[in-house]
Amino acid sequence: MNLEQVVTEKFRDLRPNQQQDVLAFIEILQNQVISTPTEVELREADEIIARGIARAQQASHQSPEIIWQRFDMIRQRMAESINTPRQE
Repeated sequence: MNLEQVVTEKFRDLRPNQQQDVLAFIEILQNQVISTPTEVELREADEIIARGIARAQQASHQSPEIIWQRFDMIRQRMAESINTPRQE
């Protein structure tokens, strides 16, 4: 069995809403344009990283558990905002 057949077989076993998720993911992959960042973009990224490091150094110490809890909360909010249709 080749890769296409395996994917097709697994796809057929999914519920319709999961099939829609797979299709959306494929469309995202197809639409991604990977380009090399410009010098300006790299400089801006460096500035953002430097500001983040400065803020982190000024912040009070927090346990890794608290940091990961906050990270997971932010990640969850981002996932929800991506999966929530916009009302225009």
